[in-house]
Amino acid sequence: MTIIVPTDFSQNANHAVHYACQLAQSKNMAVHLLHCYTSASVGDNAIKENELNTLKADQLILDLQTTLLASFPTLKISTECSRSLIIEKLTELSQTGQYALIIMGASGADQLKPIYWGSTTVAVASMSAIPVIVIPKEISQIETNHAALLTNFKAEELDTLKEYLKLVGSNTHLTLIHVFKEKQKKQNIDDTLDSWAYNIRNMNHISQVDTVSEPLNKSDDSLDSIPEVVSKIINEVNPSIILVTPSRKTFFKRWFTPSVSKAIALELSKPAFFDKI
Repeated sequence: MTIIVPTDFSQNANHAVHYACQLAQSKNMAVHLLHCYTSASVGDNAIKENELNTLKADQLILDLQTTLLASFPTLKISTECSRSLIIEKLTELSQTGQYALIIMGASGADQLKPIYWGSTTVAVASMSAIPVIVIPKEISQIETNHAALLTNFKAEELDTLKEYLKLVGSNTHLTLIHVFKEKQKKQNIDDTLDSWAYNIRNMNHISQVDTVSEPLNKSDDSLDSIPEVVSKIINEVNPSIILVTPSRKTFFKRWFTPSVSKAIALELSKPAFFDKI
């Protein structure tokens, strides 16, 4: 199995690369480094600039491969530079059946730019035929011992958990998170969560299952939406990674909105495992 790792050679991308190499080494996988660049439009100067950029990218990706092999000498690392759009290229590669996973940074060269729905990273996560792990800035050490699963009690969420356990986790401590409307009874929600937790405890590679449920709080502007309550819970629970099912990607559209007033608080702070479409 091989992990695709796109890179623009930025610091944020390098965090994702090192995360991927650690995972690949622990799971006996290979790594495929991918860099995509687009051509300038027309003219002799543009053609010469494209050629220089191509040569530079080819050298940078080989340098990166050499550096990584010094730290991970047993790891199989391949490289590719492609004149294409990154979203289209990753979507195409994800459909070939040759790759198991994509791991990429939450942002590229601009370290101050938060991850919004519609950005390259989340667009890839929404279109890929294989799971995608999104790595926030400044996280490069792999930790998979504690996963948080956002649940609405749907069967596909269990499929996401199984896919995560197959590709990434083992001996995993799992926290189930559910946010409900104020008018719903917390006891009924907790009973359903406990039932799900009981069934999940019987799955392989699960060491512990905890549950957290909290209502929306319409009297508090900072906790009056599901994304904000989930963000608060994640900060408190402090999981290693967040698991997201295809059905919850609509939820992530609301989490990563370009709303200036709330984007800072809701910027991704933990790696997120997006299950395949």
